[in-house]
Amino acid sequence: MRNRATLLALGDQLQVVELGQRWVDIRTKEGATPAPAGLRQSSLVEIRARFSDIFRSGRYLQHGGRLFHLVSPRPVGNGAELVVSAEELAGTPATYTATPGATALPCRVFLAYGVSRPGQFSGAVEYVTELEAAVVEVGRPQPGAVFEVEGVAWRVAGLVETEDDRVVRRMWVKKV
Repeated sequence: MRNRATLLALGDQLQVVELGQRWVDIRTKEGATPAPAGLRQSSLVEIRARFSDIFRSGRYLQHGGRLFHLVSPRPVGNGAELVVSAEELAGTPATYTATPGATALPCRVFLAYGVSRPGQFSGAVEYVTELEAAVVEVGRPQPGAVFEVEGVAWRVAGLVETEDDRVVRRMWVKKV
């Protein structure tokens, strides 16, 4: 085990709870990595660690600038080691400000430009920008929150869905 990583969990109010650090090996699974289609990468990563019940589905592992959502931890061999399949949450570095004057928090985002959706008033199709952010980094942003991505400010105009999966929050954004 070569990498010291931090395990994280989301509390019931979406607060980040640091569970401790563990030594792990992180390996990309074999095969070509497809082009990113969102914050959640479609190819899984394999994480190996000494057995511990701290590794559970739905938790997160952070190492350096990388963030992983643990999908499937399973013991191997005599139960002394774990192999965890995980999704990497990879995006563009950004900052998130919940309300004017609040502290800007570092996060990662994925922007999709020219996403079609039904228009608000006439029902005609309009093309907008969608932003995805990790719930563990930003909680559940509401309309009016601001993300700064590569020097450009984006204000949250609305939510793509009223619910999220507790991993990724999808929002409609407009350039400020």
